[in-house]
Amino acid sequence: MHNAYHDAYRVVVSVAQFTAITMTDCLVISKYFILADKDYDRRFMRGKMMVILNEGFKKLFGFEEKTHQKSEWNRLVPILKFFPEDIQNQYKQLSSLLEEHSKSSSWWRVERNVETHLDIEKLYESRCEEVVESKVMMDSLKLYNTLYAVNLFLLNAHACFYNYLLTKDKQGELKVK
Repeated sequence: MHNAYHDAYRVVVSVAQFTAITMTDCLVISKYFILADKDYDRRFMRGKMMVILNEGFKKLFGFEEKTHQKSEWNRLVPILKFFPEDIQNQYKQLSSLLEEHSKSSSWWRVERNVETHLDIEKLYESRCEEVVESKVMMDSLKLYNTLYAVNLFLLNAHACFYNYLLTKDKQGELKVK
């Protein structure tokens, strides 16, 4: 169905799906990083993790106005008017935290560029850098915790849809065809 309710619901579910898949990717790449028993394997996994961290946050929120406008987070703006004030306030509060987060570091942009554009000399240098497992895992946790906070917000938004449907059902306004 194409109406305001269903269109808004699709946005919430789509952003939640992005969040869930990216969180899963973070966990899986972290698992394989930890399980890597060869030095080169661990260095390779560290590089691929940096790509997920950079691209995950860029797609979730963005780093500058251009990427923010195309972000998953920004897709929620047009539908916020359908939500109660407390959900809108949660969105604003989380937005300011995400904004701070976007400016808190380079989010592994250099590493992402080296890994994805295959600049061989820089890639070689990157693969020669010492791997500090605890630092790599803490870096991964930075994105995971961000996604987790967004996920909790989306659960609240989804609960609003569920409660709306429950109310409509109790009032006899929902008809199953």
